[in-house]
Amino acid sequence: MKKMKSWILGLGLLVSNVAFGQTIQDGLHFLDRHQPSRAKQVFESLVASAPTGENYYFLGYYHLNLRDWDNAKAAFEKGKAADPKNYLNQVGLASILVGQNNVSAAKVEFDRIIKETKEKNPDVLHRIAEAYEMFYVLGKEDSFNANNNDPGEAIRLIDLIQEKTKKVPNAAQYIVKGDAFLIKNDGGNAVTAYEQALLQDPRNVKAKVKIGIVYLRGKNYKETQARYKEAIDLDSNYAPAHRRYGEYLIVGNQYKNAARYFRKYLEKAEATPEVTLETAKLLFLSKDYEGAMKFTDEADKKGVKDNDIYRMRGYANVEMGNFQQGIENLDGMVKKGVKPYFMDDLYFGKGYQGLGKDSIALLYLERAAPLDTNNNVYSLIHDVRYKQKRYADAAKAGLGSIDWKKKKNQTVGSGDFFKVAMDYYLTSAYMDRADTLGRPAMAMKADSMFAKAIEINDKWPPFYINRARANNFIDYTGTKWLGAPYYEKFLAAVEQQKAEKSTQYKEDKNQLFEALKFLGGYHLSVTKDEAKVKELFTKAQEIKPDDPDIKAYFNPAPAVPAAAPKK
Repeated sequence: MKKMKSWILGLGLLVSNVAFGQTIQDGLHFLDRHQPSRAKQVFESLVASAPTGENYYFLGYYHLNLRDWDNAKAAFEKGKAADPKNYLNQVGLASILVGQNNVSAAKVEFDRIIKETKEKNPDVLHRIAEAYEMFYVLGKEDSFNANNNDPGEAIRLIDLIQEKTKKVPNAAQYIVKGDAFLIKNDGGNAVTAYEQALLQDPRNVKAKVKIGIVYLRGKNYKETQARYKEAIDLDSNYAPAHRRYGEYLIVGNQYKNAARYFRKYLEKAEATPEVTLETAKLLFLSKDYEGAMKFTDEADKKGVKDNDIYRMRGYANVEMGNFQQGIENLDGMVKKGVKPYFMDDLYFGKGYQGLGKDSIALLYLERAAPLDTNNNVYSLIHDVRYKQKRYADAAKAGLGSIDWKKKKNQTVGSGDFFKVAMDYYLTSAYMDRADTLGRPAMAMKADSMFAKAIEINDKWPPFYINRARANNFIDYTGTKWLGAPYYEKFLAAVEQQKAEKSTQYKEDKNQLFEALKFLGGYHLSVTKDEAKVKELFTKAQEIKPDDPDIKAYFNPAPAVPAAAPKK
């Protein structure tokens, strides 16, 4: 009996040692590294061994991070019952309201808790501040983040910790402050807060990754890369660093390399159904469409409960050229009553475009264009309209494409203006010559767009010859020779391309002939410079010896003698 008691006592000590060997910090460590099952195991074992208010709070906090509101609420209520004097579980219950986009209701509870703890409980202040920023997702649409954050209050509460306790905030608290500044798009103060976290904990890999995020948003790509590499060198098992580095590589169009880092992310993180699907989405962004399909199928087999399964299959199939299959996947999603997303219209449009059903494609593309902030759908609409020879509609879409780029702070190139210029020019070309108001007016629109293209790139010959042609339409009487200066610039640009031994420009003999003949006619009619006329017509005749007008110039018909008057 004595031996039995000793055995039971020993077993109890063994169980206690296993539990005490795991700490709240261990659970947070796993949660931060996107290993939720290991985090859950730690928090559940802590509650099993010691059902304290604090342990229940962190079990609820685990569920809170996964947006599992019901289980979070259950844990917080048990914690509140276990230790009514521990305010953390009350903070947790109010935090659920923030996650459910009801920050105003949560604030009433938070203010009560802060008042009852006399603004002196640093843990309470920390977790309330965190609740005000933890549900905001960078890059998500405004409707998602509409009422789930209050970054100003988060910053105030972290500052209040030092003011009331006279203690410098710890690394985790500074990261909360940095995240709040990031929501406010205040990159300078965000970096300062993250650097303060590194002063508290120089090996804080999370802070390094966060600084990289700030630099990426500020388009400081050199510093972005440096910070992400530092993070990976410091802790190569930190999954979020691999994911963020992959996102940085996508911005630089390094798609294959990005896909490699996204796969590493899945190796380091826990391959839950949700993470597997998330990796499929990341691989899709890196243009690894086969990988996206593979991981989408894996997530489906693992039982993921996410309607994006349909989307990923639809989108990836369209990108791989399986247009009919992609449309069928998207149709299946619609039939299931899945809430529509603007990119659905984009991929329906691309799918039907791939099947050659341009009219149906345009219905979807035009619906997607005003909403899609990730893709320049107006550019796709332009190309379809141009193919249909609906040049006025193509011009409208081309201008929409330029406006989209400007709003996204993307470079508008000479080619963007040239496209619209050609749309206006061709619209003018197909108008009735008798329309001496509308036709020249449309050609003038083309001329202004050619001018903008030339302003960006004054070396490209096609800009000049097409501008000359547009001016010929403006000069509907054919008496002002408005195209002359642009034909001259065209010939000069061609010579410059030859001198620079350009491999991009392919000389077009027909265009050369057009310019030489027009300028010869100009000097014949306007300047009366006979030497210039001969020079130009001689060069033109070398290209087209049988042109009747130039032959007539060099070989004028003999004058017919006047008939003798009748007697």
